Amino acid sequence: MLDFQALIASARVTLFASGNQRGVAFDPARDIPSLAGKVILVTGGAGDLGKQVAIEFARHKPARIYIADLPCADHGASVVRGIRDAVADEHCAPVTYLEIDLASFQSVSAAAAQLRAAEDRLDIAVLNAGIMRVRPGTTAEGYEIAFGINYLGHALLMRLLMPTLLRTAELPGADVRVVAVSSEGHVMAPKGGILFDKLKGPCEDIKYYQRYGQSKVAVIGFARELAKRHPQIRVVAVHPGRIITGMARGLQKESLLFRATAPISPIFCVSPAIGVRNHLWAATAPGVESGKYYEPVGVPDKETAVAKDPSLATRLWEWTEKELEGVA
Repeated sequence: MLDFQALIASARVTLFASGNQRGVAFDPARDIPSLAGKVILVTGGAGDLGKQVAIEFARHKPARIYIADLPCADHGASVVRGIRDAVADEHCAPVTYLEIDLASFQSVSAAAAQLRAAEDRLDIAVLNAGIMRVRPGTTAEGYEIAFGINYLGHALLMRLLMPTLLRTAELPGADVRVVAVSSEGHVMAPKGGILFDKLKGPCEDIKYYQRYGQSKVAVIGFARELAKRHPQIRVVAVHPGRIITGMARGLQKESLLFRATAPISPIFCVSPAIGVRNHLWAATAPGVESGKYYEPVGVPDKETAVAKDPSLATRLWEWTEKELEGVA
C-alpha cells in the first residue's frame, strides 16, 4: 500500500530541499587554514562523506586524525590506506582508525577511553556517522536504532570526551569545534519533534522517515544546548546537502519511494567532494556562530520551528543526562 505521507515527505526533501551551490564560497584546498598541531576526530570516517572529510583535513597537516567507525576485519587498515593514497603518503597527516559501534554504550566508552589515553588534546570533532534505515530495530541498550546511532551514541561520546575538549580550549590560540551532522530530513520528524515516550524499543508503529527525522532534530537541539552550556567551544549542526552516498544507495534498495526518485537524483545531488564543504567550513572557517544549524554552505537558521525550540533542546538535554547517568 502506497504511503502518501512518505511520498510527500520524500518529495519535499528530494525536489524542494536545500541545494549545495549557494551560501558561502568555500574551497577546502584554498580556505582550510593550517591545522598544524591539531587532533581531529571524524565519526563515520569509513563512509563516503566521513572519508572525504578526513582526506581534506589530512592535506592540511594536523597532528593526527582519528577515523572512528565500526569494527572490521582489517581493523581499518584499508580505510587508512585509502586516505593516505588519496593525499599521497609523503604529504598525509597521521591517521588512526578507532573502532566504535555507536549502537553500544560499551563500545562508545571503550573508544573514548582509547582516545583519551592516546591524546591530551582534541581540537575538532566531526560527528558524521549515521544511518538512514527503513526497518525498525534497537541498540544494545534497547533504544530505537536511528535515534541511538544518530544521536545518543554521539551524545555519550561527547560527554566522555568533554574534559579533553575543554582542556584543549584552555590552550593558547585554541579554536575547539564540534560539528554535528544533522539533515534537512529533520523536517520529517513527528509532531512535537521528538517522541520521548517511544525512544525505547523498535518503534514499529512509527514511520521510518519520522524515526530518522526525530533523530536529526535531536542533533540540532544537542548542538544548540551544548553550545549554550560550554561557550569555550564552538558547536554547530550542519546539513551536508543532497549527496549520492553509499547510505543513500542502500536506502534505494529498501524503499520504493527512493527507488522511484533515483533516476532524477543526479539532477539534484552532488558528489561527496562537494557535499563535505559544509562540514569543513563549519570546522575551520572564521565567522561560524556557535549553536547554529547551517545548510550548505554556511546558510543559517533554515531549521523548522520545532528544531529551533529552546525548550525542546533543554528537555532533550535533561532526558539525555538521565539516560546516560552512570555510563563511563
